[in-house]
Amino acid sequence: MAKYSTAKVAQCEEWVKQHGLMEYGGAMLKEFCEEMDIDNKTYYKWMQVKDEFREAINRAKEHFKSKLTHDLTVSLAEAAKGYEREETETEYIPNPNGSNSPIIRKMKKKHVHYQPNVAAAIFLLTNLDPEHYQNRQRSDMVIKKDEEKQMTIEEINAEIARLEKLDKE
Repeated sequence: MAKYSTAKVAQCEEWVKQHGLMEYGGAMLKEFCEEMDIDNKTYYKWMQVKDEFREAINRAKEHFKSKLTHDLTVSLAEAAKGYEREETETEYIPNPNGSNSPIIRKMKKKHVHYQPNVAAAIFLLTNLDPEHYQNRQRSDMVIKKDEEKQMTIEEINAEIARLEKLDKE
């Protein structure tokens, strides 16, 4: 079982930066604890008691989240614009020597074009620049409320008379 040290904190921070933790689709806590040779109870205890450890882990989680957000944005933008990629198709045959590793019979490279994804483009535009691109009509309205002022006795009597007149009609 590992002991708490600044070196261990730095090692934990670097691991979480690379693999993340449960939040944002990262690694499971169990994997982290096994890799760092600590118990999950130790992790929770360090998170509560050791400020340096908690800050390092939170910093690493934010780094992982930022990197993941960037990667997903780039991937989504690529899908929205369409892209071309060279792909390799490989055909294998069994090895006549009886070995488990097959032999490559044919390897063919082809250039594949992926069409732009309109839904991805709309999603990106409406989220990156909502001022200029909206996916639906805006329904938010601002209602200005006049400052309420006290009515005088004469105004109240006049309003009552007006309402009584309307009621009679």
